Amino acid sequence: MRIDFFETENGFDTRAIQGGVYQVELLIEGKESICLYIGESVWIASRCGKHLYSLFESPEYFGLTADDLCNDELILKFSVVNDIHGKKSELGVGSYKEQELEAIKKYEPLTQLNTSDRQIHDKQKKINIVQEKMIRNGFKEFK
Repeated sequence: MRIDFFETENGFDTRAIQGGVYQVELLIEGKESICLYIGESVWIASRCGKHLYSLFESPEYFGLTADDLCNDELILKFSVVNDIHGKKSELGVGSYKEQELEAIKKYEPLTQLNTSDRQIHDKQKKINIVQEKMIRNGFKEFK
C-alpha cells in the first residue's frame, strides 16, 4: 500500500499543520475512491500520523487486511476537507465538530457511524463493510 500523506501538485498541503477536518480514503488508479474515515483535529498531520500507526499495528482499524497493506496498487490518501482558523476551546464542540459531521454526511465514510464521528466498534463488521465495497468498486476480486 502506498501512502499519500497530504500531497498536492505543489508538495505537502500546509493546511494539514493546522486545525480542520480531514478525510482518509482508499484509491486505486481508474476506480472510484472509497472514503474510510472523516476526522477533525487541531493538528491534522499529527493526528493522521497516529492513524497510520494504528493502521499498521492493526489493519482492521480502517477495515483492511494484512494483504491490503501489501498491495502496492492501493493508495491510502489523507487530505484536508476544510481548514478551520481560530482556536478550539473544547474537544467535540463548535465549528470543528459541526464541519466534521457535515463531511461525514457528505462523504459517508465506511468505518464510521452515519450519525456521529465514532468508528464502528465491531472489527469484523468493519472489515466486512470495507472489503465488500472494495470488491464492488473493483479494488479486488471476490475469493
